[in-house]
Amino acid sequence: MTDHVQGLIAQRPGLPVAAIARKAGVAPSTLKSLLSDVQCGPDAARTVSRTTAARLLTVALDDLPHRDRGYGGRSIDAAPALRHVRALLTAHPHLSQAALARAAGMSLTTLAAALHDVDAGRPRRIQAAAADRLLALGTRIPLPEHATRRSDTVDAQPVAAHIRALQVRYDRASTAFIAQVAGVNASTLASALIDHERGGRRGIHTNVARRVLAVRELPPPAFPRRSHVTEIGLLRRLRGLCAVGWTLPAIAQAGATTAKSLTDFARTGTSTPAVRGAILTAWDRLAHRPGPSAQARRRAAAKAWDPPLAWDEHGIDDPDTIPSGTRMPGRSQHWDPSLLQHELAFFTRHGLSRPECLRRLGLSTMRARQLLHPPPTAPGTPHTTAA
Repeated sequence: MTDHVQGLIAQRPGLPVAAIARKAGVAPSTLKSLLSDVQCGPDAARTVSRTTAARLLTVALDDLPHRDRGYGGRSIDAAPALRHVRALLTAHPHLSQAALARAAGMSLTTLAAALHDVDAGRPRRIQAAAADRLLALGTRIPLPEHATRRSDTVDAQPVAAHIRALQVRYDRASTAFIAQVAGVNASTLASALIDHERGGRRGIHTNVARRVLAVRELPPPAFPRRSHVTEIGLLRRLRGLCAVGWTLPAIAQAGATTAKSLTDFARTGTSTPAVRGAILTAWDRLAHRPGPSAQARRRAAAKAWDPPLAWDEHGIDDPDTIPSGTRMPGRSQHWDPSLLQHELAFFTRHGLSRPECLRRLGLSTMRARQLLHPPPTAPGTPHTTAA
């Protein structure tokens, strides 16, 4: 038996031992072990089962892969058989490649690859037996009946419509991300949707459909699409985050993007859906929290960038709107009681305490008390408010 295998190897020196093992239906490790023992001498020779020996002895040289004939031994040109398959698929729309592959007793990947090459005009060879079975489809081998849906699947149309609705509502709502939120396999969902678009009838697994249809809201980095958001509004948000101490890497991390994409946007002023969703997500998470970087605050102050609370949500995207909220600490500001009351009310609406408000405004407690409760002045003495 080992002499027979060694003879095959001698006639095909470039052929892997695993190819012989596969043809014989034997584990490659078993055959390699047998040949290794033979090389160690007669004393190391092993016995094998009669079944294994018979399988190896039945392998003929012509059964093995050959560079000039394609993988699979006795192979022929695949074009006639694959043209027949293409004609069947055209004449019977309910048939799928998978159904024909099962009927012909071959793998779907083999049939699909061969069909792709033949359609593209590339040479392709397949095993003669496989070609014969493909040509027999519709004559000696009956065609599969009209495709029926498995009992554990449902129509994919509601799922496809639900995913489209989510993608209309949200930026960065890819099918893969929706699958992740739903807790289903992304490739399984994508495959079912592709089959549905092609008019397939296989449906989608009931559990997958149930999980996807249960997704009503998407978490970051997906973000509700806002038609009113403008490029200038995004830039103001990005600069505002820097003004309160957030660095670009920190903003990028909060928005599930990269600092480079934010830098590119700041330079060009042109956003993508990914950048838009990232900035809006980071704005929601960080706008009312002081950042850790004093350097970012200094740079923003030097460039006169307004902090988040300088804008309201209705005006930040309007190019003609000017900041109406708090100023940067340390910026020249002429205070009077009414302006200070306005600023304190603005901060308080966002949940800041009185000390936090004054810290943002760059005012001491004593100075704020003097502004809010000025000492009485003598009659006839003009009252002036210091800057």
